[in-house]
Amino acid sequence: MKVLLFGDAPMALNEGGINQTLYNLFCFIKPEDFLGITEVDLKSLEKIGSTEPYTKRYRSYKLNAINIPVNKLTKFSLPLISSINYFLFKHNNYQKLRREIELFNPDVVISCSNTASGILMHDKLLKNSKYPIIPYFMDDWMYKVKADRIGNLVSNIIKEMLQNNRNWMMIGEELGNILAERYQAKPEKILYVRNPVDLTDAPKDNPYVKNGPFTIAYAGALWPMHFDSFLAFAKAVKSLAVNQNIQLMLYTQEGQWSWRKSELESLGVKYGGHLPYNQIHQKLNEADALLITASFSSENYTHSKASLQTKITDYCKSKRLIISCGPTYSANNHFIKENNCGVCIETIDEKEIANQLSKIIVNINNYQNYVSNAWDTLYYFSKETVHQKIKSFLTEIAFSNN
Repeated sequence: MKVLLFGDAPMALNEGGINQTLYNLFCFIKPEDFLGITEVDLKSLEKIGSTEPYTKRYRSYKLNAINIPVNKLTKFSLPLISSINYFLFKHNNYQKLRREIELFNPDVVISCSNTASGILMHDKLLKNSKYPIIPYFMDDWMYKVKADRIGNLVSNIIKEMLQNNRNWMMIGEELGNILAERYQAKPEKILYVRNPVDLTDAPKDNPYVKNGPFTIAYAGALWPMHFDSFLAFAKAVKSLAVNQNIQLMLYTQEGQWSWRKSELESLGVKYGGHLPYNQIHQKLNEADALLITASFSSENYTHSKASLQTKITDYCKSKRLIISCGPTYSANNHFIKENNCGVCIETIDEKEIANQLSKIIVNINNYQNYVSNAWDTLYYFSKETVHQKIKSFLTEIAFSNN
């Protein structure tokens, strides 16, 4: 079975959460049965390296013919450049890419766009396609799209995309429900899939021994949908560090650290670098607890409610206590409570976070059953299990289209 994976982000094991998840989900596909279309150019893919063995199976598109400069004149030139780019985009048929798709002749198309540009290209290349299309969304990024000409167009494309395709993939039920209601769409079938993990190389089951200092680790990006909660937690840790031996360790890409460094370094947050994916679980296992956060802000409400973060299964594999700091309605906290696999701190008040965290540290040994529960949940999220579900889902759709 031949699969076309369309989207702005490529599969890449050592990049961001979306890239890692795509790789972990679809790495069972043979390279010769795979074609990827991405916004990332081939030279960048080769530089990334962690897209192998699929690098040469990718084709790239460029939405903007004119690159937008980043300088003090940007705000003045942006409207004009954007208008020109959109005009050129509308009149570009992307014949070479269309031909590539026709020659590949996929049995199914998985369309996973995480930006407006990806949605626009989906419409340009796949509208009225003869191939069965499966929309796959990981986040509710769409609710932040501005209600202007481009934003309205993007919203209409997503609506058509969801209404006209009866089979979906979603990262969780919360997101599927929100999108179905917003876009007035009723799919026949939804496959819920999130970041699967390889269970064969997990850290060993050694008895837990408290570190000195007590280390709480966070792995991943610090986008607005995470950051207000993370910042409050970091302030709470700093207040505890006055009388306790405790630290908050951050593992993320250099660009993310540079972006947040001025705020976080003064709070005592330690930067541990950006780790290759095949090292992250062992490194996280060296900590005492693992932090996952979701925004409390109303602006990020649906992001927190609908987006179960990809790192949560990697945390389960790492065999350390998961601490989820986020609002009561967050998808992260729902997962933690449903599987009884961690501790939830559901406040952004720094003093209350510190109070609850202090109690967790004192009673850390009593929480180790949550670590065992987290590992047990991975039966449902192992690569073997998830890959089989995806294969069956895609095969059924491809067969019904013939």
